[in-house]
Amino acid sequence: MAETGIYSTDLPLVAALDEVTGNATIDGIRRSARQSMTDHAEQIMADGPIAEALAAEAAARAIADTALDGRVTAVEDTVGGLPGEMDALSDRVDAVEALALSGVKAPKQSVRLLVTTATDPATMTAGSTLDGLTLAANDRVARATAAGATADGVYVVQASGAAIRSTDMDAETDLVGARFDVDAGTHAAETWAVSTAAPITVGTTVLTLIKTSSANATTAEVQAARGTSPNLGARLDLLDSSSGVASTLAQIEGLSIATAKLTEAAGSVSPNVFRSFSLLNATTYEHVVVAKAAERGALQLTVNGPVSVTGDFDLVNGTYFATGVQLVSAAMTAIGGGWYECKIAFLTPAAGSGNVQTRISQGVVFPYTGDGTSGVYVRSIVLRLPNTTANLLPSSDPTNAIFTKTNVTAANTTTAESRVLPPLQAQVDSIAALTSGRLSADKIIEQSGSGSPAVYRSNASWAVGQTFVFETIAKKAERTRLNIFSQAPTNVDCTFDLLNGTCSGSGSALNTVTITPLGNGWYRCRITGTATGTGSNNFQHRVYPAAGGHPYVGDGVSGLYLQQSYLSTSGSENRYAISTDFSSTYWTKAAGVTVSPNSGLYLGLLSDPANIGGSSAYDDGRAALVGKKWTALGTSITVQAQYTAPLASSTGMVLTNAGVSGAAIGVSTTAYPSTGIYDAIATIPTDSEIVTLEAGINDFWAQEVILGALNDTTTATFYGALWAAVVAIRARAPSAKIIFFTPYSGGSAHASARIMRANSHGNTLDQFQKAVRDVANLTGYPCIDIAGKSGIGYFTGLLYMSDNLHINATGGTRYANCALDDLRKLSRAGFFGT
Repeated sequence: MAETGIYSTDLPLVAALDEVTGNATIDGIRRSARQSMTDHAEQIMADGPIAEALAAEAAARAIADTALDGRVTAVEDTVGGLPGEMDALSDRVDAVEALALSGVKAPKQSVRLLVTTATDPATMTAGSTLDGLTLAANDRVARATAAGATADGVYVVQASGAAIRSTDMDAETDLVGARFDVDAGTHAAETWAVSTAAPITVGTTVLTLIKTSSANATTAEVQAARGTSPNLGARLDLLDSSSGVASTLAQIEGLSIATAKLTEAAGSVSPNVFRSFSLLNATTYEHVVVAKAAERGALQLTVNGPVSVTGDFDLVNGTYFATGVQLVSAAMTAIGGGWYECKIAFLTPAAGSGNVQTRISQGVVFPYTGDGTSGVYVRSIVLRLPNTTANLLPSSDPTNAIFTKTNVTAANTTTAESRVLPPLQAQVDSIAALTSGRLSADKIIEQSGSGSPAVYRSNASWAVGQTFVFETIAKKAERTRLNIFSQAPTNVDCTFDLLNGTCSGSGSALNTVTITPLGNGWYRCRITGTATGTGSNNFQHRVYPAAGGHPYVGDGVSGLYLQQSYLSTSGSENRYAISTDFSSTYWTKAAGVTVSPNSGLYLGLLSDPANIGGSSAYDDGRAALVGKKWTALGTSITVQAQYTAPLASSTGMVLTNAGVSGAAIGVSTTAYPSTGIYDAIATIPTDSEIVTLEAGINDFWAQEVILGALNDTTTATFYGALWAAVVAIRARAPSAKIIFFTPYSGGSAHASARIMRANSHGNTLDQFQKAVRDVANLTGYPCIDIAGKSGIGYFTGLLYMSDNLHINATGGTRYANCALDDLRKLSRAGFFGT
């Protein structure tokens, strides 16, 4: 067995170590057992199998260390970029969170339309067309291009000039997560949202708008119900407006509706409410005013600047006449209760600023003499585009400061409506006029002495071949013949016999002349013809004597009645802006001629039983009242005309109001002046046929006249003042029939003028009421018991009185109806006979 392969414990220690190391002799030197273990370890590490293994391991470790260093470096590089990536990720999370939360945020006001093209906001102007729709002021328009753009967003169309960003979509806080609906156009009923995350600088940051939901049937239906209004709330407001459902229902029920009254200034005036507006070129506008007659019944709408158009509207009779090169159309629509929607439409020939004017007048003649108290009612003034409801003016309220007022004031008020069904208004008015009549006929009164009495309108222009129709409605009075005369180029000379219903005529322009009975003595007098040349002239309404023609000697009191006149050329509307009210300055009067306005009852077939084939047995008492000259004596209750005006209209009596505010009939024991009503007897027209006496309320409370007793004959007491008044009236107007009215009680809220209170003399109102009845019985004159029959009194102050004492319009109607019923009874009993 080889020596180097044998390990034996029997060998000496040195030999064993030599064997282990594989070297019996090292460098020729034998190692002894006394050598240190360090020497042996070093020898082992330095050479032999172990040394080789260790070297291999060290090399492997070096390679591993190098590889590990590379991987650690890569990891360090990756970790170094993580903070930036974390920041970006946080921003993205915030943006996603904002977009997610946008579903919770309330949506913005909807837009009318949305375009996905790069439309310049400068072209989004009122009157322009976009996405098939005509834009109007205040329309909201969204621009959302496919790639997004700094100019994208929501804009508002202005009355003039370029559209501007909507104030609710012009800041970062408005835009982040904003969403809105689209009302109309290609994208109708869709919902869109802003997807751009913060930060946003408007005008610099590219905005991206995305569609978040498509159109659906429910949304489309809601938007259709909303119409052109910005939201359903606005739609409901529109329905509640002056021309909406709520107001229509209020008119039907006879309720008061908020409105404004335009009141003229005193002196030489041209009362005008206007607003300047920048008109666009080649654009059709509508100027629309909702109005009702008050003391004045004429309304004029005009627009100037690049256009010149005028519309004249008769608010009493519902007729109109409009002129102007740029005029497109005009219309006047009755909407119930005496209200009319008056409209002129015009096309602009150029852009420019124009004044949109609303003017009131006595007879569409400017200037005229205003009294400082008269005016008309106006609910709204609107400038709009055709087929739209949006007002292009900042307000429709004439009291608003945006309107300039010249010679006129505008104040909020309310007007009580008569119960009426608006669609049947014309028929209702016509039937009322036919049956009961309407006190709307003017009496044309001839001059005193020699003259040619006539009323006419000057300067009607004609072209050769123009056809014309002239009509007037007339009735005889003391004179029975009406002549209609016109010079060339429409030469006609036609005479109408208003007693026998016949007519005759001549003239180079005359085609036909007819007279048609309308009832109760009224006739329609009609002429047709053709102009024979060019020029200007007038049609004259001439009063003729019983025989012959002009001139003749008049008596200054005789005449005939005219209700209205109509002149049409080639099928046009009436050329007379004021077709009634011949007393106005619109109509020229010949020398010496006067006009008594509203002094004749127009139609009223039931006032003349012969019209319905009856006899006097069918008369309800109306006939004897028509045309009677009535003087009303009384307190402020009479002065305010709340009962006198409807009573005059319903009876046809011709009223002289001689009331005195704050007056009593007897001697006052307070600081008030005495005998105000008694003293007014001196102003009664001597030819008065009926005198009514409304007295007692001021004698009881404000002036505390001593009550006295029956058989007193002086104004020192209330009883005596009533007796003395009868004596004085009989002396002043010997033919007058005297009628007493009992005073009604003030409402429960009135401090003094109520029936359950005693005055300083210990008297109560019922004692003053009894005094009126007693003196009426004593003197043999009738007493109409307003206090006992009208329903106006202590418990009805809020219903029928404006201040718990003076009657309002509703109370005035009740008062008048109560008096009317008794007046007809008196008439049937023959009281108004000789």
